[in-house]
Amino acid sequence: MPNYSPAIRSPLHGIADDEISAHFGLLPESYFVQADAAEVTLHIQMVNRLLQAINSAESLGALRPVIEWQDSPDGGHTAVHVVTWDRAGLFHKLAGACSVAGLNILAARITTRSDHIAIDTFHVAEPGQGAVRSEPAKALFTRTVEDALLGHVDLLSTILAQAKSHPPARPATPTQPVVDIYREILSPRLIVEIQAPDRIGLLYRVGRVFAEQGFDLSSARVATERGHAVDSFHIESEDPLSLDDARLATLRRSLLSTLTEPARPGG
Repeated sequence: MPNYSPAIRSPLHGIADDEISAHFGLLPESYFVQADAAEVTLHIQMVNRLLQAINSAESLGALRPVIEWQDSPDGGHTAVHVVTWDRAGLFHKLAGACSVAGLNILAARITTRSDHIAIDTFHVAEPGQGAVRSEPAKALFTRTVEDALLGHVDLLSTILAQAKSHPPARPATPTQPVVDIYREILSPRLIVEIQAPDRIGLLYRVGRVFAEQGFDLSSARVATERGHAVDSFHIESEDPLSLDDARLATLRRSLLSTLTEPARPGG
């Protein structure tokens, strides 16, 4: 694990040392491999704000997410960080909010602390613009996240309308989606690898399938290059004893279906 202590402790005035230490103890090592010191610092500050808000929230379900935006040094994209209480379907709701706000998802990283605080980062861009400059788009993302998480608003109909009005361009060489599912060695988790032409709401639809079929998403690596999505997900079943071949085959069929067919309301 990288040693971030000198870079992190000095600027975090007002946050107790034990809270900073807890952050390091509650996260998997993979988080620190992928996050630099500036990101770790930001996330500690965001978690602190969330913990302070718990005291005034009516319930964990009513807790507003903490959201921060950071442009990349080269201005090619913007990272939107979301820290909130973990809940079912969180990933696909955040991905759906990106779509509703008109933002392209270039990459995503999700991490959940062992105390159920989720730290999700999406690297997004405005179509043809790079970094997100539109304040209305940022405001729409925030409003949509709150509607989906606090108001339980289903984003499917909005995403369907977007997809209908902006159909994907046909590639010169059509490719069929590929879905591979592996059992992780010495772990109840599954690895799901997807390769498919990118489309509006792709991650929303994939994450929705996971949630509908009783899987929790523990980590994701998402990349989009030249209109093609190459995504990897680690998922866990709410009922690990049910992970037989038939259930995995059903999951694979459902993912292939959602990658090749338009989503349907209520589906």
